[in-house]
This record gives sequence, C-alpha cells and structure tokens, in this order.
Amino acid sequence: MRRTIIPTLSVLALAVSLTVRPASAQSGINSTVEVERDYEGRITGAVKSPLDMPPDDSLLNFKLKVDYTAFYSPYKDLYEFTPMMTQGPASEGKVVYPWLYARIAAAYPWTPSADLYVTPRFGERFFLGMYVNHDSYWGDVPRSVYSGSTVTYPGQKITGDRMKNRGGVFMRYRWTKGEADLDASYTGSMYALAPGDGYSRSTAYNQFEHLKASLNVRSTDPDPNSFYYNVTLGYRCFNDRHGVLEHLADADVSLGATIRGEHRLYVRFGGTFTKVAWGNASPYRGIWNASPVYTWERDRWRIRAGLTFSSVYGDCTRKNGGGFLVYPDAAVSFEAADNALWLYLKASGDNKLYTRYDLFALNPWMEDSGRAYQSAVPVSAEFGLNGLVRDRFSYSLGINYSLLNSSLSFMALSYNYSLYQMVNRADSHVLGINGVLKWQSPSFLAQAEFNYHGFSNWKAALMTPAFDVDAVLEYNLRHRLFIRADCYFRTSTTGWSAVPYTQATAYRVPAFVDVGLRISYAVNTRLMVFIEGNNLANSKIQYFLNYVEPGINFGAGICFKL
Repeated sequence: MRRTIIPTLSVLALAVSLTVRPASAQSGINSTVEVERDYEGRITGAVKSPLDMPPDDSLLNFKLKVDYTAFYSPYKDLYEFTPMMTQGPASEGKVVYPWLYARIAAAYPWTPSADLYVTPRFGERFFLGMYVNHDSYWGDVPRSVYSGSTVTYPGQKITGDRMKNRGGVFMRYRWTKGEADLDASYTGSMYALAPGDGYSRSTAYNQFEHLKASLNVRSTDPDPNSFYYNVTLGYRCFNDRHGVLEHLADADVSLGATIRGEHRLYVRFGGTFTKVAWGNASPYRGIWNASPVYTWERDRWRIRAGLTFSSVYGDCTRKNGGGFLVYPDAAVSFEAADNALWLYLKASGDNKLYTRYDLFALNPWMEDSGRAYQSAVPVSAEFGLNGLVRDRFSYSLGINYSLLNSSLSFMALSYNYSLYQMVNRADSHVLGINGVLKWQSPSFLAQAEFNYHGFSNWKAALMTPAFDVDAVLEYNLRHRLFIRADCYFRTSTTGWSAVPYTQATAYRVPAFVDVGLRISYAVNTRLMVFIEGNNLANSKIQYFLNYVEPGINFGAGICFKL
C-alpha cells in the first residue's frame, strides 16, 4: 500500500537544509548544513515483510501529498540507519538544527495540516527536541458500490472525515564513544467509517490512540576493532476506546566485534511481549528472535552469512498452530566495475507478529477485535544489480522469489451498519521484479520506480496491484523556485468483501492514476511559500476496499524557520 511517511528527524533535517547564507541573485540560495561524519561504513540490508511494519509517525495514505518536501533537501534521509553496521559502528555526527521550524498549510476541500518543532540549543553533547503535528480532512468522498463483480462509483457521496494529531519529545546525550537517545510520542486518530449498503450516510468513527516511549544506548567508537553494542528498550500502548487496551514491551540488543580487520561477528537478540485487556480475558503473546551473523569484506567482495531463529508464542492467530521459524540471513555482493556497477545475491526470511498497535497503524478502518496475527516468509531469494554513471544517472534492477505463509492483506466486513476492514490470511508463491531509474543534477531531478508482483494465490494479494509505477520530476531555478510534478499509476486490484458476513465475494477495483504538482518559492533564507494541486486527474483512488480517497484539491502553505 502507498503511504506518506515522515520521520521526525527527517523533518528536522529538512529544516536544516533551510540554514542558508545570503547570496546574490546570480548565485541563488546555497544550502549550508554542518555535519561531522566520523565513520565510514555500509549499512546492512533490512529484511522486509510483505506487509511492512508501520512507522509510528506515519501519516498513512489519507495525506493528500502534503509531504513537507517544500524545501528540497539532499540530507532528508541522513539518519534513517538500521541498528547494525557491517563495517564498524556509526556516530550520528554533529548537526546544527534550527531552533524553530514551523509549517502550516491548507487545501480545498478543507484539509488543514501544521507542524511545529522546537529544538533549543544546549551545546554539543546534549540535544532536545519537541514537536506537535496535525493533519486532517473534513469533507465528502465518493461512495463505492458493488456492481456484478466490479466496484463502481455512481456519484454518491459519503463523509470522509479523518484526523491525526501527534506530539512528542526526543533527547540525546553524547559522550566520547557512545550516545543515548530517549523519545516519547502520543498519537490520537479519528477516521470516519463508510456506511453499509442500504444505510443512510450517518457517520460512525474509528477512534484510537498510540503511545510509545523508547531508550537507546549505542557505541559510536570509530575504532574498527572496538566492541560494538546497540541496546534498545521500549514500551508501547494501544487503546481503541472500545475496550481494547494493549500493552507492549520491546527489546532489541546487538553485540559485535571485528577480528583482524576483515572478519566481523554480530549477534542480535530481540523480541516483543504483549498483554491485551479485552472483555474478560487478558491474553499474553509475543515474539522473540536471535540472529548470529558473520561478515567478510575484501577488495570488491562482501559476504554475509547468518541464520535467524524466531518464534511467535501465546494467544495469536497463526498457521498450523506453530510459530517457530528458522530462516536465512545471507548475501554476496561483488563490485563488478569500480564505483559503477554492483551485483548482489541474497537469501532472507521474516517472521512477524501483527498486534492491534501495528494493524491500526497500517489500516485505520480496522474492526475492533483483540486478535493478533503471525505472518511469515520462510525463504526469500533475490538477485539484482545497482549502477551509477558519472554521479548523475543511477539505476537498479532486482528479481525476487518469496514463499509467503499466512500473508496478511485486508478485506471488507459489514458490522453495526458500517463497513470495517478485517485481516485476511493466505499462502502464496510470489515473483517480484522491481527497478529504479534516477537522474539528478544541481537543477533537475527525474526518477521512476516500477514494481511487478506475481502471486500464485490471489487471496494473498487483496488490494495489491500486479504492476505500479511512481515517477517524479523536479526542477529548481537557482535553488529559489522549485517546480515538482509526480505521478503514481497502479493497475486494477482484487478486493474481497464479506458483505453479508456469511458470504465473501471478490470484486475488481479499477486502476487509477494520481497526479500532483507543487510550486515552491524561497522568499528569503528563512521563509518559503508554496502552492499545490493534488489528484489532478480526479481519479477514484482506493487503497482499501470501500474507502475512496478525496478527489481533486488545491492548497497553499508557508514554512518558516529560525
């Protein structure tokens, strides 16, 4: 599914890119960001589930492409690191953030959004940040109707109100060879439910809350022969305001060392333990995993060999009653052409526990049961290549095969006169092909990404397109005037509806194209204004069955930093 994802530090790094020096009209506005890098390393590839676990600060798909990228920043992904390095530990570096970043925007139909980040200056060792976010939509959306075996749009409207408010605080303390991070956040959400067939447009709402707090302590010793550690402990809570209260405790510990420069050993332990208070029951459930990994690097070769042992236990819905799984964690990479072409082959797997915390973050129109689900990938194999031409043109191509057990997707359910989403599980073989083409120069960016997925069992691919393309074009004039156009296309999908509850029927959801345009202008070094149009083709965009995204809309906004 397509979602707009906006990590907290990414927004701050975006604000950093606004720290500019005065310049003449001839030279434009040149970005200045102070970053000290005291490491050199590659980051391990992450094993992804067929249904990705949700970033806690995701705005999901209701966001009408107001994605905070009014200010183009090459540093926006600078700190999205995985916890384990294959070549020594990493320090985040010294970063000079603006102490205040504010953004406010609105679109018609009424779609207000706002952000405020405050990061006081406390010197080089201690960092503190506080933030609040608001995103909402207030208006109607097209109503989808089942006709034969196809979803149609007869012109009726239903209430599409939705809102997400989020606030949090994060802090960091650094010492010579390590750092500690503490962050906490709260998110409150409200989403209008679509009325069932034959019922009036009176509106019911899904309302729920996410709470998260975590502590991370890790080594940043630049000595490649030093002992490496990364420890994260966390607490999460989910409340759907209808009797489901879920508590989760998380732990992730990584330990490693380098032997003779090119041999490295890592061990990672992790897990989640949950307790759900629902009705008269308080079931316990959880997942644990352990991963020993060996890596070797020399010249153009990179080799990784490891296994992951994982088990899901307790009261959750899983295949054949067994939650134990062993899957590979191995990869071979070869630099076929110096700084120009890389070939890779990797084998991996996955074992996921989807709790209510996870499911409502993925799909805000979920039904209100207290179930949790296991989804597993016993084996996944991929071959691919990445290339770079003269630092301007880059490309990648990958071919992947995966075996899915109890793969999660979503289907429709009618309950209490409203249409909810419920989990569907199915096994399938999947062949995937993905590719990316990108051209970037100081004044122009062009990127196109395509994905193909072939499922042997269509029930494992509900609302998942066989083919989709995402393209972006952006031009900037002396880094003051930015013009950005983006287009997302996906082929038709299959939705499954249990309406009525005793009968499930498959429906074809038509293909759509989503086109957007944004024009931004930097008034000075601290202020930028922008206008934008979204869903300009006025397509009937539907990521979840029965829930159509808002149509064509136009908006404007302003960004300010100190």
